Amino acid sequence: MTNDIPEARTVPRLRSPISLIWIVPLIAVLIGLGLAVNAVLQRGPQIELQFASAEGLEANKTRVKYKDVMIGTVSAISLAEDDHSVKVAVQMDKGAAKLLVDDSRFWVVRPRIAAGGVSGLSTLLSGAYIALDPGKSSTTTREFVGLEAPPLVVGDMPGRQFVLAADDLGSLDIGAPVYFRHIAVGRVVGYALRPDGKGVDIRVFVDAPYDRFVTTATRFWHASGIDLSVGADGMKLEMQSLLSLAAGGIAFAGGDSDDAEAQEAARFTLFADQTAAFRQLDSIVQKYVLVFNESVRGLTVGAPVDFRGLIAGEVSRIDLDLNGGRGDFAMAVEINLYPERFARQTRSRPVSVPTPQAIRKILDGMVAKGLRAQMRSGNLLTGQRYVALEFFPKTKGASIHWNRPTPELPTQPGSLDSLQEQLLAVVEALQGTLKRTDSLIEHIDRDVVPEIAPTLRDARATLDRANAVLASDAPLQAEMRDTLREVGRAASSVRNLADLLEQQPQALLTGRKANQ
Repeated sequence: MTNDIPEARTVPRLRSPISLIWIVPLIAVLIGLGLAVNAVLQRGPQIELQFASAEGLEANKTRVKYKDVMIGTVSAISLAEDDHSVKVAVQMDKGAAKLLVDDSRFWVVRPRIAAGGVSGLSTLLSGAYIALDPGKSSTTTREFVGLEAPPLVVGDMPGRQFVLAADDLGSLDIGAPVYFRHIAVGRVVGYALRPDGKGVDIRVFVDAPYDRFVTTATRFWHASGIDLSVGADGMKLEMQSLLSLAAGGIAFAGGDSDDAEAQEAARFTLFADQTAAFRQLDSIVQKYVLVFNESVRGLTVGAPVDFRGLIAGEVSRIDLDLNGGRGDFAMAVEINLYPERFARQTRSRPVSVPTPQAIRKILDGMVAKGLRAQMRSGNLLTGQRYVALEFFPKTKGASIHWNRPTPELPTQPGSLDSLQEQLLAVVEALQGTLKRTDSLIEHIDRDVVPEIAPTLRDARATLDRANAVLASDAPLQAEMRDTLREVGRAASSVRNLADLLEQQPQALLTGRKANQ
């Protein structure tokens, strides 16, 4: 038996067109492409920031943060076309795209020492970074101008901003504190010169919940350092805190629960001090001129005008007045008078605000009764003076010069000057008396003394003769002693006769008996 074994056939093997050795690189390429596509899809927009300097910034190292979360990286730094600033290219994360609106703000966080304190100390080890404060605009943009200093108020900080109008900035700076009842409740966030150059607008931010204490009746004033004022009413010293002593500050007060809260960006006046802030406001302010023929040393602008203890105005200006007719000098003191303060109330009830005609009539009547303006000393230690409106019934008649550019009130010499005049009059009277005394003494020396000398000699001779007569050994003295003895004997005889008659009254008729 034979074994039928099939003949072997060669079957060709199918080969793959791609070798297995290329699979791994292909997979790697695909993964890389996927990662690249994913990176492109996840990559956010690229923005450009402009700063004055690139201090502390490094490409591919400096981060952009919002609330301490990294949202971008600096990719390139270059000079701007004007060579005065730098451009910083930043690659942002995709999730930060919605934060890039027109009013968003960027700034570099680095260690800083400012009026409000020290900030950015955490960057000493980690390095500087760029911070973002997203805005509220709906317009997106990719180019921004960075801030050179960190903003003191960010978008999500609770509170309100207000604008204070001041004549000048004083010692204030950005970051200066704002105080309410000596508690720091806000800060100065900016300032700008007005377009007309006649003042400064200062922006302040008051933190919540303290912003509710800012009402329409609130008053703001400078609280910078030590407020030392010396006036006719004495010396005053005020200070908010040691920080305000170094960096200045602003304080506010006033208003109550019945007043409406101030709106965002409401405007207020920034007064020079607390006294000026709460000074009573008057609807009628009239200017008058006082002409004094005496020194105004010690009288300053702002000195009070007093009417029997009531502040009726203040000194606004002091000038030298040359009287062209006589060629002599006087001092012209301009005052702001608030006439309604002493004219708007009666003894029983308040009346309406007087009209200018009524005020003129009232002042004319008061001047006719002797009302005069007089400078007086308000403080002996400081030498400060003030203007007093007082009645002098015995003074000469006068009237208000209404026809002048600024009405002129009549004045009275100061009390010290009056005392000096009285002392001068006394001295002049004494000088006259002394002159007459000198004339009298001269007359005595010239006319009386020569005539008195012979009289004195005659008087001396008379005294000598009297002494000679009254001497103990003088004849007159002996005769007088003899006479006195005879008188004594006669008196003894009369006494004996009286005794006899007392015992024998008949003896007056019969005589004395022989044995008696």
